[in-house]
Amino acid sequence: MRLNRIRVTAVWALACAALIASAFGPAPARADAAAATVPAPVTDPTEPTAAKPAPVLVIAAYETDEKRLVVGSSFALTLDIGNETGRRANNVVVSIAGVSGGTAGEAGAASSGLTVLGTGNAKYMGDIPGDDSKDVSFEMVAGPGTPPGAATVPVTISFEYEGARQELAYTIGLVFERNAVFTVATAEIPKTARVGEPFEASFELANAGGFTINGLSMSVEASPGAVTDPRVYVGAFEAAAVETIDVSITPKKAGPMEVVLLATYRDDFGKEKTYRATYEVQVKGEPKPSADQTATGSGDKPAEKGNWFVRFFRSLFGLGA
Repeated sequence: MRLNRIRVTAVWALACAALIASAFGPAPARADAAAATVPAPVTDPTEPTAAKPAPVLVIAAYETDEKRLVVGSSFALTLDIGNETGRRANNVVVSIAGVSGGTAGEAGAASSGLTVLGTGNAKYMGDIPGDDSKDVSFEMVAGPGTPPGAATVPVTISFEYEGARQELAYTIGLVFERNAVFTVATAEIPKTARVGEPFEASFELANAGGFTINGLSMSVEASPGAVTDPRVYVGAFEAAAVETIDVSITPKKAGPMEVVLLATYRDDFGKEKTYRATYEVQVKGEPKPSADQTATGSGDKPAEKGNWFVRFFRSLFGLGA
C-alpha cells in the first residue's frame, strides 16, 4: 500500500509540474510567434498624398450701365465674380476676349469690334475668400465691325491655389443694336402761308448711316392743316441713298403751323422706329374786305347809290353821278 501511495504522489507531482510548465513556460514563445505573424505598417515617403480640390470661381452676375448697347457707343460692363467654395483663391485675374455672334444673317461671324477702353483686356482682383465675391468693371465700346444681335463674349478667370495656377473659361451674352442715321438733304417749304391757300412742300431724306435700312416709309403731317398725298413707301433704303416726297399743304388756321417729316422703319430686331424733322410755317389770316366792297361781299364793283332815274337826268345835264 505504501508503494502505491508513493506512485500516486509521484504521478500527482509530475502532473502539477506539467501544468505549471504549460502555463508559464511556453507563454513568451507563443507571444513572440503571434507578434511575428502580424507585420508592422510601412509608410512610403515617396507616395503622393491626395490634393485638396481647388476653389471654384464663377460669374455670379453681370450688368451694363446702358439699357441699349449701340454699335459705336461706349458702355460699362460689370462682372460679379463669386467663390463658390470655402477655400481662398489667390491673385485672381479676369480677362475679356473678342466678341462673336450677330443676327440670323450674320450668325457665327467673328469680330474684334468689342474693345476695352482705358486699360488692357485683363484686370487684377487680388484674393477672393471662400464663399465671397468681388466686382470688376470694364469700360468698353462695340466698334463698327461688331455685328448687331446677340453676341457671345468670352471671359477667362485665373487664380492661384496652393502654389498652382488655375484657369476657368466662361462666356456671357450681350445684345448690340445699330442706330439708323438720317439727314434732310433739302427742305423746300415756305416761311409764311395764308389760311385756305394751299402751298407746295418738298423734302429729300438721305441715309447717312453705313448700312441698309429696311421697311422705310416717308410721310408729312401738318397741324393745323391738310396734306395731299402725305405718304410714300420706299422699302429698302440703301446707305448714302436719297429719297424725295412732294406734298401739297392747306393751312386751316392762322398762327404757327407745325409741319413734320416722318421716316418710319424697322430696326435690326424688327421693331418699328421713327425719325422726325420738324418745321414751322407762319400762317396769316384771310384778307379783310376793302371799304369799296359791296354789302353783298362781291367786291367787284362799288355799289351804285340812289335811284337810276335821278342818275340818268344828272348825267344828261352834266350834273355828275
